[in-house]
Amino acid sequence: MVALSTTEVECIAISDAIKEAMWLKGLVSELLVVEVKTTLMCDSQSAIHLSKNQAHHERTKHIDIRHHFVRQVIENKTVILTKVAREDNAADIFTKPIPTAKFKHCIKLLQLGQ
Repeated sequence: MVALSTTEVECIAISDAIKEAMWLKGLVSELLVVEVKTTLMCDSQSAIHLSKNQAHHERTKHIDIRHHFVRQVIENKTVILTKVAREDNAADIFTKPIPTAKFKHCIKLLQLGQ
């Protein structure tokens, strides 16, 4: 898939993550017969605003409609989308080269080290 902006990339990632979260939520509820609250964290403020806002903007009209189902999921509170601060984003350890101090902080956030 080719994206035309970093916001579009983040929206695609949110869309795919929500699809996976909904599948896992369904699996857990079938196996354990409990309702699971699902929270998805994203560090892109623009993608979060676009995911929650119904207004179309000329800069975002190129984003495929299939990624807009996220709005309905968020409105229904099936999945809660929240902002994670860049310094507390544990996923950075998997996605980019980071300095040693940030690496150690991510290890602590993931509860992998002591």
